[in-house]
Amino acid sequence: MSFPAPDGVAFPFTHINTVVQAIESQEARLRAHWCLPREEARLLYLLAVVGRYRRLLEVGTSIGYSTLHLAQAASLNEGSLHTIDASGARQAEALLNLQQAQLAERVTFHHGDALSVLNRLQAEGQAFDLMFIDARKSEYCQYFQQASGLLVAGGLLIADNTRSHRAKMQDFIEAAHADPHWEISDLETPSGLLIALKRPSEPAPLLDQYSFSLRGEV
Repeated sequence: MSFPAPDGVAFPFTHINTVVQAIESQEARLRAHWCLPREEARLLYLLAVVGRYRRLLEVGTSIGYSTLHLAQAASLNEGSLHTIDASGARQAEALLNLQQAQLAERVTFHHGDALSVLNRLQAEGQAFDLMFIDARKSEYCQYFQQASGLLVAGGLLIADNTRSHRAKMQDFIEAAHADPHWEISDLETPSGLLIALKRPSEPAPLLDQYSFSLRGEV
């Protein structure tokens, strides 16, 4: 897997390629730690790069597979990433992976309950351009509510598992589609992604709600 930079941008990708490929070679471990499929990790990286998002937030670090992709995008965009997880052991492994990829300086780790950390970040006045959610499915509605206060207008929310865990997330999916403050797209990737663009306060609709399928190919 390669990570080409946009035209005119030179960036060394050797370190992340080596670390990502090492993680991907352990498919059972990826599944055991609920890491998103590699096609979606690739798409996550590309969305962050193409959008030139600089202030990134991840809910669900796990062992750092998606974190690596987001941190690489943040580095390319001269930005930073905040990531949250309740497991100190998983975050310690993620930190090692990021250090090997020479990306650790781009990442701020928050260890603890995601909702509590999100509340604290909002109270501190933190604002983000992109928020990726891959955590406790029963809390997605609360994460979505938090995103309204944490994402800037024009910010992007990406939620994983809307296909693989749809029954557990139906309330979130319905709430997102019903909220007029967001433009919503459903992607039928291997595990399913919901992508939501936060509208400015008085916009003309940026795009119609729609769904399409990638069928595992990006």
